[in-house]
Amino acid sequence: MVSKLWQKKSSQKLNQAIETFEVGEDYLLDANLVEYDIYGSLAHGRMLTTIGLLTLDEFDKIKLELKIILSDHKKGQFKITIHDEDVHTKIEMRLTEKLGEIGKKIHTARSRNDQVLVDTRLFSKVELLDLIGLTLDLTGKVLDFARRYEWIPIPGYTHMQLGMPSSLGMWGGAFVESLIDDIYFLKHVYDLNDQCPLGSGAGYGVSLPIDRELTRQSLGFKRLQLNSLYCGNSRGKIEANIISAIVSLGMALNKMASDLLLFTTKEFDFFEVADEITTGSSIMPQKKNLDVFELIRAKTATLLGLEISIKTLIAGLPSGYNRDFQDTKKFLMTAFETISPILPLMGLAIEKLKPKTDRLISAHKKEIYATDAAYRLVEGGMPFRDAYRHVGSHLDELDSFDPYEVIKSRDSMGSTGNLQLDHYNPLISKETTWVQDERERMEEHFEKLWD
Repeated sequence: MVSKLWQKKSSQKLNQAIETFEVGEDYLLDANLVEYDIYGSLAHGRMLTTIGLLTLDEFDKIKLELKIILSDHKKGQFKITIHDEDVHTKIEMRLTEKLGEIGKKIHTARSRNDQVLVDTRLFSKVELLDLIGLTLDLTGKVLDFARRYEWIPIPGYTHMQLGMPSSLGMWGGAFVESLIDDIYFLKHVYDLNDQCPLGSGAGYGVSLPIDRELTRQSLGFKRLQLNSLYCGNSRGKIEANIISAIVSLGMALNKMASDLLLFTTKEFDFFEVADEITTGSSIMPQKKNLDVFELIRAKTATLLGLEISIKTLIAGLPSGYNRDFQDTKKFLMTAFETISPILPLMGLAIEKLKPKTDRLISAHKKEIYATDAAYRLVEGGMPFRDAYRHVGSHLDELDSFDPYEVIKSRDSMGSTGNLQLDHYNPLISKETTWVQDERERMEEHFEKLWD
C-alpha cells in the first residue's frame, strides 16, 4: 500500500534525506491543525453527499471515524510522524485504514493546497479571537491604571529632555487608545482571513459539480474566496497581514515597556515596584531588575523578524502553488505563540506599579513650565512668538507653578485636564461583546458539522 498521497505506486520511494528536509517541522506544526482539518473534512464530506459522490451511509461512517480521531487527538493519541508528512495525509490514511474504499473518497474534488488553506484560516480565526480578547483584558487594566492615577503629574519629555507637565492619566490613556487601534487592526485582518478557499483545489478549480457556497456556510466563513487561483496566491499574503497586525500590537507593548524601564531607574525613580515582578543579580546585591519589561521589549524583534521573513518569502513567487509556502505556517504560528503570553504579563506588571508622588513632583524642574509661562503672556495680549522669545531669554526668571493646577488647566479635548477616559469604556464593552458573539457563532458552526 502507498503511504504518501502523491505516490502512484508502492515501489516509488523518496530519498530519506530529501524527505526529512522537505517535511521539515511541518508534521509537528500540523498538530495545531488536526481539529480544523477534521472540520474541513466534515464540511467537504457533507457537500459530496449532496452531489451524489458519497452516500449518507458512507458519510456517517466517515463522521464516526473523524470523531474518534478528534477524541484521540485531544487525548494525545493521534500522532503525526515525519513519514505521514502532514495532517491531511495522516487523516486520509487513517480513514482508508479503517473504512477501506470509503476512506479513499474523502479527497475527491480536493487538494492538500485548499485543505491547508482552510485549516490555517480556521486556526487563525480562533487565535485572533483569543488575541483580541487578551488585548481587551490588557486595555481594561491600563485604563484602570489611568483612572486611578489620572491627576498625578509626571514630566512629559521630547527629545529625551524635559518638555511639559503631563499626567499618569495621559500616559496610561495614550496606551489605551493605542491598544484600541491595535484591536481594530486585528479585527481588520480577522475579516480579511474570514473567507473560505475550500473547493479551489490546486488553484485551478475542479471539473466536478461541487457546491463551494455550501462548504462556506457549513464552516461559518463570512464569505467565499472566489477566484481559485487567488485562493492559492493569497497564501502567505493573508498570514503576512495577520503578522503585521501582531507586530503593531507588539510595538505598543515595546514602547510601554521602554517607558517603564526608564521610569523605574534610580535616576528617575517614579514608581515603587513590587518584589514579585523583579529579579536580581548574581554579583550585585543591590539590583532589582524588571527583566519582564526587557523581555517583552525583546519579543518585538522576534515579531519584526517574522514579518520580514514571511514577506521576503512570498516576494517574487510566480502565481500558483510553490512549496516555499510551507514555511509560512511556522512564521504565523510563532507570531501567535510569541505575542499571546506577554499580554497578561504586561497587565500583571502594570497592576504592581505604584507611583512615587513626591518624586514625580520634584522631577518637575522650573524650566518645564516655560510653555505655560509663554501662554500666560499670550493671555495678556502678547503675540505667541514674542512671548516664546521673551520666556526663552528669561528662563532664570520663571515663576513657580503648581503641577496639579497646570495639568487640570489644560481642558481641550484629550489634554491632561480633559482626557475623557470614560470614552473608552463603551468601546471596550462593544469589542468584548463582539469577541464573545463571534466565538459562540463559530462554535455553533463547528458543532453543527457533526449533525
